[in-house]
Amino acid sequence: MGTYKALLIASSAIALSAALPSSAYAQTAGEQDSAPQKADAADSSEWEIVVTATRKNQLLSKVPISVAAFSQESMDRQGVKNIADIARLTPGLSFSGGTFGSDTSSNIAIRGVSSTSGAATTGIYIDDSAIQIRSNTQTAFGTAFPRIFDLERIEVLRGPQGTLFGAGAQGGVVRFITPKPNLDYTSAYARAEVATTKGGDASYEAGAAVGAPIVQDRIGMRISAFYRKDGGWVDRRPFNVATPDSTEYYKDVNSSDTVALRGGLSFQLTDSINITPSLYYQRVRGDDSGTLWGNLTDAEAGKFVNGYSVAQTFNDRFFLPSINATVELGDLELASVTSWFDRDGSSTPDYTNLNTSFIFDTPFPFLPGWKAPGIVTARQKVFSQEVRLSSNNSDSAIRWTVGGYYSRARQIESFKIEDQFTGQIIPLEAVFGIGLTDDLYIFTSANDTIDKQWAAFAQIDVDLFEGLTATLGARYSDTTFDYSRDVGGPLNYTGSGPETTTTTGVQKSKPFTPKFGLTYDIDDGNMVYASAAKGFRGGGVNPPLFASCAIQDAPATFDPDTTWSFELGAKNKLFGGALRTDASAFYIKWDNIQQFVLAGCAGNGFRDNIGAATSKGFDLQVSLRATDNLQLSGSVGYVDAKLTKTVVVNDVVFARDGDALEGSPWQLAGNVDYTLPLSTLGEGYIHADARYNSHNNGKRAMYDDPAASGYDPTLQFDPAVTEVNMRIGLRSGNVDASIFVNNLLNAAPLLGKNRDTDTSPLYYYRTLRPRTAGLTVSYRY
Repeated sequence: MGTYKALLIASSAIALSAALPSSAYAQTAGEQDSAPQKADAADSSEWEIVVTATRKNQLLSKVPISVAAFSQESMDRQGVKNIADIARLTPGLSFSGGTFGSDTSSNIAIRGVSSTSGAATTGIYIDDSAIQIRSNTQTAFGTAFPRIFDLERIEVLRGPQGTLFGAGAQGGVVRFITPKPNLDYTSAYARAEVATTKGGDASYEAGAAVGAPIVQDRIGMRISAFYRKDGGWVDRRPFNVATPDSTEYYKDVNSSDTVALRGGLSFQLTDSINITPSLYYQRVRGDDSGTLWGNLTDAEAGKFVNGYSVAQTFNDRFFLPSINATVELGDLELASVTSWFDRDGSSTPDYTNLNTSFIFDTPFPFLPGWKAPGIVTARQKVFSQEVRLSSNNSDSAIRWTVGGYYSRARQIESFKIEDQFTGQIIPLEAVFGIGLTDDLYIFTSANDTIDKQWAAFAQIDVDLFEGLTATLGARYSDTTFDYSRDVGGPLNYTGSGPETTTTTGVQKSKPFTPKFGLTYDIDDGNMVYASAAKGFRGGGVNPPLFASCAIQDAPATFDPDTTWSFELGAKNKLFGGALRTDASAFYIKWDNIQQFVLAGCAGNGFRDNIGAATSKGFDLQVSLRATDNLQLSGSVGYVDAKLTKTVVVNDVVFARDGDALEGSPWQLAGNVDYTLPLSTLGEGYIHADARYNSHNNGKRAMYDDPAASGYDPTLQFDPAVTEVNMRIGLRSGNVDASIFVNNLLNAAPLLGKNRDTDTSPLYYYRTLRPRTAGLTVSYRY
């Protein structure tokens, strides 16, 4: 290696000095459950994995963007069951479950770009089908993330991906890639597990998958089935001041179960034409909420309790049929992806405490048997069609992709609050102007929204000279958002006119999202890159506010917001590939931010384009094969996300320059894997991993400025979180058996602190599942 190349490699790997161990680095191509895909470049290392983050097969070490990738085997080793587990392994990715309703709500962020309202900031894909949902504050249904079983891999793309993935990818993209049907060999995968949680119920699962040719080299299949039961560990003791001596008590109520089925066929019609239809089904059912009440919970003593009056069940299922087709046209490839995402959800959130807080200024019901259950239904119907034409010669000096995209996403939501008790205390007609709707509901709403998107996109890579490649991409989109909402009930009544009112609106936009990049391959194992990319999410329409809201002049619509990201990165293989690094530094400028503004009436509010923000930081991933038996890997991520503009309207502070955005600034993770040959028994192994999320020490107007919208000095950013997991196992032939302990230290930080009103003494929290120990057995063929 020449001096020039040595200096380049040394400078691009200098961030190693800050590294801590983690498991977020790429896994091996040999770990994939389906046949390895052919990459653009050969690599003999067992640590490589092939990804399609740029819509083409590439070794992870050759992709000029920041990507974390996980194979199914690596996720099994680390006990990954859901998106929250992926977040703990990935620097720059954060995920939080909801503390409201039936835990169907959630928030996901990449590099500090997140939002709990409006269109999504992170694209969520199953293969090439987008499934993210537009958030509605009342129904509180989040994206239906697939459970982790029989996946080829998961890819986390950090930074805006507006060129190739379009709307909703302004912070990044998470892709769940499923195994393809097998045309020329048979494979099988099975996993079973049983576990017990400290102070809670048992959990268990079983799943199996098989792929095989039906007609050799012409027709192949892949089918899988999976069931999981997550035992509850939160108790519910209905709390009513009128019946303080009640013995009503329900243990371990927050249990849930999942059923997932998937099937696919692959038809190789000719040597150049392939058609692959598939169907994915998932149903998740929950028995009650895992939200904690501060006045009833003692986390240090392992006592996790809430006092809800209503069992907050939920049921969420989706179907995803799709057809992928490819046609090889010499040095070109034509690809088509057609999908239909059909989702139905329902839940029964408890609004008893919100109603009493809002109307009577106390969070606790004070009539025997007082209940105010919510009745929520949500439907999500998404049709999408994408067509891409790409060059198919990886040795060409010019490589390109052009395509077109269309999607129509409809969401139909119904939300009602039943309350037969408030009217026993106050005359509803005298106070609000009308009585209960249908003699039953104090609040009703029905939303019907349609998101349409047309887009054309193109990206080209040009080799300027040996080792140096320029990338230029662009996407033009035409989006239309149609909105209709009917509201009724006393809480919605404006004081005159019909008891049920209808609001409609349309928001249109035509965003243009370019991308620019330079990549320099120093040699086969080392590269540096620089990029600039734009992302966006669509605008929307505001519903009417409660008549009792302090603010009544909300805008009818709000516009798209955009991000510009600037990134420098390096990927290195050192010491013959024994040491690998993946480092990137970024600066994101977020303009015209869609924010939810509280209107001073029990959480009701509106969305508006308020202020601007920046997010800057870095992420570093390291993997070291210390010996033939010992592998260390680690990651560190830092995100400094702050508002950059103060917005004051009518003396109310809606945004303040320098205020921190949600999220943990520092994310550290690490793991150790040690293997030990055991003669004829096979191979023993020990796996341990730990993660740390820091407390956000930033300032926020709503915490310290009485003039701020939503001011509440008792709230705060989440405390720091430390979690340790361990697994010990034996691999013998195709069988892997292991015992594990998750949350080894039994950490129970109180997260997501919230309350119904700024005068309520009742606080809500969530926390980690307590220490859980179990046995996992898997089989691979």
